[in-house]
Amino acid sequence: MSRLYLAFLVCSLPQLLAAGPNAEVEIDVVASSAPCGLSTGNSVEIDVMARKMNDVRQIKFEFSWTPSMAIDSISGSLGTTTEAEAFIAPGPPQIIEDGQAEWGVAVFGDEGLIGEGHLAHLSFSLAAGLNPAMPIEVRLDIVSLGPSYAERDTIRPIQSATLANYCDEQNQALERGVFLHLDKETKLFSPMGNASLVDESSGETSAEARLYESGQFAIGETFTWDIDNLGPGVVYALLDEGAVRIEAGARQQVSTTSDERGNSHLLLDSESVTDAAQTTAMLKACERTQSLCAEGQVTWRSPNTAVLTPLDASRPQDLRLIPNYPNPFNAGTMLSFTIPSGIPHFAQLDIFNIAGQKVATPFAEKASPGHHSVQWDGRSSTGLPAASGLYIYRLRTDSAERRRTMLLLR
Repeated sequence: MSRLYLAFLVCSLPQLLAAGPNAEVEIDVVASSAPCGLSTGNSVEIDVMARKMNDVRQIKFEFSWTPSMAIDSISGSLGTTTEAEAFIAPGPPQIIEDGQAEWGVAVFGDEGLIGEGHLAHLSFSLAAGLNPAMPIEVRLDIVSLGPSYAERDTIRPIQSATLANYCDEQNQALERGVFLHLDKETKLFSPMGNASLVDESSGETSAEARLYESGQFAIGETFTWDIDNLGPGVVYALLDEGAVRIEAGARQQVSTTSDERGNSHLLLDSESVTDAAQTTAMLKACERTQSLCAEGQVTWRSPNTAVLTPLDASRPQDLRLIPNYPNPFNAGTMLSFTIPSGIPHFAQLDIFNIAGQKVATPFAEKASPGHHSVQWDGRSSTGLPAASGLYIYRLRTDSAERRRTMLLLR
């Protein structure tokens, strides 16, 4: 069976940090690997092209990728132009930390590259544990080039990402889609009086929405966010024009615009004005036509307890596993359960795929009597996003067991 490979050209307008002889260079990225079905043992393949070069003899590339554990090795080779002009690479691309790498090539002749040319080909090998349901983004962040080290101009290409596995259930490349990313950990409440300020306090958490279309994430896209504060604490949307206070039980709509990487950021914070143990806000992010949306939730808790029922409230009399919310879900879902009155019990909440394989264990500790909630961010215990499908979540204590099902839709 023949395989259809997708190659797309990303035209990149330069953002300049310095003005030199190569300040107007334009960088293009061409991806020639398959858009779908990539897993362990496959590679993301890219070629880097340039135009408007002026006596370029040294070139440095800086890359990043997400998820950070997706790539375990990188190989690089000269492009047809740099090879023809006798450039050399002193070594292979170097992974300098999780999710980042750099590579350089140079020539020691009297003349450098002029005009346009094919600079390099790079191959990013996928790490163990990667499957075709894992979206991957490899980005060329910076290209520094010029006649010498001291005379290099730094170009930050826009929309220079190569995207793989952004595909539908038929393993075909998506045409359009909205993706929502939330902090996977429950946040602590900010101190009283701090939640309305952008001050990096404990409760600040960022939600990011992105519109995928034509093989890239859209720049300048306006997103409308519906924020439904389930309470009982106060939630703040921290916007450029100021903080928007959202009372418990209220719903607020705000707008943000995607940046040069296609990320539309929404900064949120919360403080407990009622001494509540936990506050949850439901989020819905829609692109400008409102035809594509993604949903998720953010939860803040007290640093002292994760029990939702006040200490003087009536205790549940039996073990209950409450239906998750939302269901179906995209970015995350809340799993809630009750521990019956009496002494604390060790409780373990496990998630299994339809084949019976354990995917994650979001809760495993001694639980006091009362109501408990834990957010599952749709990721496996290895940190990788779980694939779309039906999942079973099981609550088990030393004396009983409960099960329910939920549906994850990417």
